[in-house]
Amino acid sequence: MQPKRLPNDNFRQLVRQTSALCVVVHSIYIALFTWLQVDALAWVNVASVLAHCAAFWLSGTEKHVRAASLILIAEITAHAIAATVIIGWGSGFHYLMLPVVPVAMLSSSEHRTAKNAIALCLSAVYLGLDGWSDRKPPLYPLADTVEDWLRYQNITTLLLAFIILSRGYYDVVTHAQAALAKEASTDPLTGAINRRRLMEIAQAELARQQRQAQPLALLLCDIDHFKHINDTHGHKAGDLVLQDFHRRALGVTRSTDSICRWGGEEFLILLPDTNTEGANQLAERLRHAICDIPFKLGSTQTLHVTVTIGVATVDAEAGLLDAVHRADNALYQGKQQGRNRVVPSNALDVLDGPDAAIRSPIVQQD
Repeated sequence: MQPKRLPNDNFRQLVRQTSALCVVVHSIYIALFTWLQVDALAWVNVASVLAHCAAFWLSGTEKHVRAASLILIAEITAHAIAATVIIGWGSGFHYLMLPVVPVAMLSSSEHRTAKNAIALCLSAVYLGLDGWSDRKPPLYPLADTVEDWLRYQNITTLLLAFIILSRGYYDVVTHAQAALAKEASTDPLTGAINRRRLMEIAQAELARQQRQAQPLALLLCDIDHFKHINDTHGHKAGDLVLQDFHRRALGVTRSTDSICRWGGEEFLILLPDTNTEGANQLAERLRHAICDIPFKLGSTQTLHVTVTIGVATVDAEAGLLDAVHRADNALYQGKQQGRNRVVPSNALDVLDGPDAAIRSPIVQQD
């Protein structure tokens, strides 16, 4: 399977920044070559400014970024050829072709074959200009002082271009890494973190708990009668309920809390710096946030949804899964008592004898 193509916004911004830089540089050259009375090159720079303005405008939207990048590549190449032919290789305009290769290779809108073809063509043009300049004098020879100034100016422009390219490449790489990290750590349906990411966060929180003696709690939430929702209203309705549950959970939790889709219709919420009383209070707020406002399944249809929540505190020595096991037993007890309720795991500690079977692992029923 081929990897998904990454969003092109970073490349679009790169094209936009490069076009803006070129507009400034070519505007300076218009004035310079008018003063030097090299009218042909002054008009070439007028055309260059217009081309880069068009590329800047086209790169304002994702739809036209490919056209903008092609205009950028064509203009820089044509301008380098024209300037080298008119005023010579020593002016350094050929340097401006060098950043075009990485610009073309960074594009995510071009196929790899097209990128390679552009790079090879640019390399051939560059080498051809070099060979041509050795045999042909420029049409408008410049004074050595002016030629040196132009060469240093073009070297400075080249360095600025490489700075922009380097930053653009860095943005592309970091964006790709962030996208892959997010994809690997979140549930694609709800946007909640997945179990793998939750375990990583929990490990860090347990280490902090041992160092700072801070309480740590969790809520294990199960949407009541979720199978019935799927069977009656369809899986699309079930997906909407899961997504809305996550949004409502975000509304009552803190930014430091972690909401994980634990599996199916179950969500696990990790609560750092929270004792049993605080966890019970948050669980009640979440329960009311779910049951008090009907869920929308469409423009007109609504559905009353409830949730049962098991609450447990996490002991650093026993580990996260021990707390999950106790919260799961409390959750099962809540299901047995009629659902739509919060059950702290410490409420089960008073049970013994035959009732202790409640604390054994049981497959929860919808």
